[in-house]
Amino acid sequence: MSLDLPEGPRETSAEIRKRTARARNRQYLRYQKEVSNWKVSFEQLMDASPVSENQQKMLTRVSANQHWSNRVQIKILRLARTISDLAGDDHIPDEAIWEAMTLKRVNLQ
Repeated sequence: MSLDLPEGPRETSAEIRKRTARARNRQYLRYQKEVSNWKVSFEQLMDASPVSENQQKMLTRVSANQHWSNRVQIKILRLARTISDLAGDDHIPDEAIWEAMTLKRVNLQ
């Protein structure tokens, strides 16, 4: 299996490092302590970054088709929040959830 990388300019390691540091700082500010999306409780994650009813329905529908457990769904939401932080988004857009679900499906193959 090969992943097609997007055409165009690539980020340098320094640019990636800066973007990652900004995302980490967003998480620290959001939770008011040095904790990342992966370590914060699910309740805190959802309180700080609620998903819409449509997003929850989309995740539930795909999860049912893929036979994903609730635990997997929570991991997908944590990953979507991190993807959003890396993009500089204050909320979790649909695209971040789709990307997280796509990454999950790729990891299963």
